[in-house]
Amino acid sequence: ESGANALVPIRGGQGGFLLAGFVERPVIGSVNAAKTQKDMFLVKVSSTGQVGWQNSYGTSEDEVILHVTERISSGYMLAGYQVKAGKSDILIMGVAEEGDSIKLGLNYNNPYAENGRANFLLNTGDRYLCVCTYDKIGNDGTDILVLNFDDELSSIDENLTDESNEYGTCIIEDGPDSYLVLGNRISDGGKTEIVVHEIKTNGLLITSSVLLATISEGNMDLIGERFVKTADGRFAIIGTRRSGGAKDIFLQFLTSDKIASGRIIYGASGNQSGADIDLPNDGGIVLLGTSSYEDNSMISMIKTGDTGDL
Repeated sequence: ESGANALVPIRGGQGGFLLAGFVERPVIGSVNAAKTQKDMFLVKVSSTGQVGWQNSYGTSEDEVILHVTERISSGYMLAGYQVKAGKSDILIMGVAEEGDSIKLGLNYNNPYAENGRANFLLNTGDRYLCVCTYDKIGNDGTDILVLNFDDELSSIDENLTDESNEYGTCIIEDGPDSYLVLGNRISDGGKTEIVVHEIKTNGLLITSSVLLATISEGNMDLIGERFVKTADGRFAIIGTRRSGGAKDIFLQFLTSDKIASGRIIYGASGNQSGADIDLPNDGGIVLLGTSSYEDNSMISMIKTGDTGDL
């Protein structure tokens, strides 16, 4: 078994993409032929889809990549989690330009909680901001955690939530030393709603954080996955609207003042789930997701205009 969790464009001079996820394989030397482990898996492909190299990384534990970005110096930085004795810890590690592993890694664990994972990694140019989901002490729900670290993985962290049960999905730049964090929370009524936090930084210090927006829809679950800042200063969020067993892709806009300004639903026969969003060079918005009907599923890509029109 294998799975892909992120497809990230290489913005530097090389071009192409990084495909990141995991590969599951039998445990070497185990007397139990059915026992497997998950290793991190990374593939570099050209802009035309040709595989440049592929590599897996792992120990005797389960490790999975959830996101990847280019390193500030050279090579790539991976973010995900490692499972040990049933507990998952945040995992950050670096690899070289051609995919070789290097001695650069960070395991961030919490002895009072069961699980943590690094969900999204942003290269700011001189440091990294990593959005994580982390169990509260005593496993009483989850928090959004932001790690701020340099190329040598010296880190400082900041919790963005308190009594709420939230998890983080993405972070983008909104100006000098200002960033927006996208996440989700479980409301008092048991429904999932979108949250947007703002954080301010000064070097490796996170100096402030504030909740800017909460977006919900009656008895529906709204699950935000990724967002981008558009050319006119607005923000566009892709995600999944869920009601019972029915799912549709949504595109939610925010004004430059971070006020919800309109939501567009893209639905068809079966279920659709939103996964990622980007702004192509020729204008408009590209949405990535999955469409499923009965026992079949396929990757879906939607190209819209600047306002989400097809």
